[in-house]
Amino acid sequence: MERYIDKVVFQYKILAKVYDLMDAILFTIPKRNPRTGLATHIPNKAMDVLDVCCGTCNTAIDLAAASSLNRVVGIDISQHMLKVARNKIEKKGLHNIELFCMDAANTNLDKEFDAVTTSLSLHEMPEEMIDQVVSEMARVLKKGGKMYIIEWEKPDSLIGSKIFNIFPGLFEPKSFKTFLKMDWEDLLSKYCLKVDQIEKYTFTKLIIASKL
Repeated sequence: MERYIDKVVFQYKILAKVYDLMDAILFTIPKRNPRTGLATHIPNKAMDVLDVCCGTCNTAIDLAAASSLNRVVGIDISQHMLKVARNKIEKKGLHNIELFCMDAANTNLDKEFDAVTTSLSLHEMPEEMIDQVVSEMARVLKKGGKMYIIEWEKPDSLIGSKIFNIFPGLFEPKSFKTFLKMDWEDLLSKYCLKVDQIEKYTFTKLIIASKL
């Protein structure tokens, strides 16, 4: 697992400055953007929200901007991604986001959150790490709280499928095709989470689950 973390840290040291190009290319239409869709589900009231593997904070920024009452905590293993995120947060003048460099599989967080999110992160992980991260997300989620997971979804249309096979399919790990067949209800049920609904966006889906 240490080797995997070292690989990720090195990878995102290189990609940090260009990572946001993905959003600029794929998620140009707000109503088809899964991050915007996720933000609409967070109530406009004082809530503690944890964004796991927050990267450059595209999701966390949308959550914080949607309501100044939300207190958003973003964690990521890459200092380079967090540096980009901090610059973006400062430029937007947001004061309700805190960022920490932290291992998502072992956060050591000692508080519970009203909502926990992660966006386009789990598909990059080895299978055993996916379980560890989801388990940790469930641990810090309050009973009755919501978990939001944005992940890739292959489109049904022929043209969409062909584009998907190039991007993001071309750039993802060998296990990506297997990951796309993930039984989310089965995975999440192991951690006392019940899938409430699944929404589809551009090349992605938003899985919404409640902690029982």
